[in-house]
Amino acid sequence: MPALSPVEGAVLIVADHDNASIRPATLNVVTAAGRLGTDAVVLVAGSGAGGAAAAAAAIPGVSRVLHADDARYDHLLAENVAPLVAALARGYSHILFPSNTTGKNIAPRVAALLDVAQLSDVMQIVSADTFVRPIYAGNAMATVQTKDAIKVMTVRTTAFPAT
Repeated sequence: MPALSPVEGAVLIVADHDNASIRPATLNVVTAAGRLGTDAVVLVAGSGAGGAAAAAAAIPGVSRVLHADDARYDHLLAENVAPLVAALARGYSHILFPSNTTGKNIAPRVAALLDVAQLSDVMQIVSADTFVRPIYAGNAMATVQTKDAIKVMTVRTTAFPAT
């Protein structure tokens, strides 16, 4: 595993990318992270993903980019990326993923490895430990609070503007 050091108390965003550029959903997640009032660190795990890492560094609101470049991260498979994220997690207060197929595949595995709950489809950030998410197929909203030391969540990208 690459030697990547966490930024204590910051928010870790796992970027969705195609190894050359950052996918738009990541920009919405950066906005959500900004509502938490701490530094936003973006993890770009991929193979030959230097272009995506450079693009992540140019996103307003991102204080640091961690770049894990290895062939095993080429397709952002949860089996390979989740252990990397879990190993980095201890220094972060929150770990955010876009609420898309990639994020919904990796986030539950990260939460399981950390033995914490995972929050899905967060649509509003009330405070550092309180969030609003849809329930009953989106017919109702639930305000949930977690006391887990590390909050692992997917962010509904349509609920936050892109940075």
